[in-house]
Amino acid sequence: MSAPPPYPYPPPSPPPSRPIGVTILAILTILIGILIVVAGIVLVIGLIALVGIGFPPVFGIAGTVLGGILLLFGLLWIGVGLGLLHLRSWAWWLAIIVMILSIIGSIGTVVGAIIPGLILIYLILVRHHFH
Repeated sequence: MSAPPPYPYPPPSPPPSRPIGVTILAILTILIGILIVVAGIVLVIGLIALVGIGFPPVFGIAGTVLGGILLLFGLLWIGVGLGLLHLRSWAWWLAIIVMILSIIGSIGTVVGAIIPGLILIYLILVRHHFH
């Protein structure tokens, strides 16, 4: 009788490695999200403070609405960054959508579309890393 093979089953495959570009993109996305959240908070507090010193109440309402929208977008960016760090497919799709919208939004200036275009191409090239 022969001894059983040392591994009756193949060893588990290592988790997919995250490309350094995805890591950099994720960290930048999180940092941008944090900046947007801070901007939202400053906007809310600043415009409410203006109401406190005598400006019309519409400033406070506008500040609350615009600041709230910024807070939501900032949290969304942070979530996408965390999803990219964990190689989640939903984060990849959301990043693709944001890049396409950025390109469409900068149609008037070709220079403004270059960075989102390059990021879009890069994300397509590394798609196989996301699950």
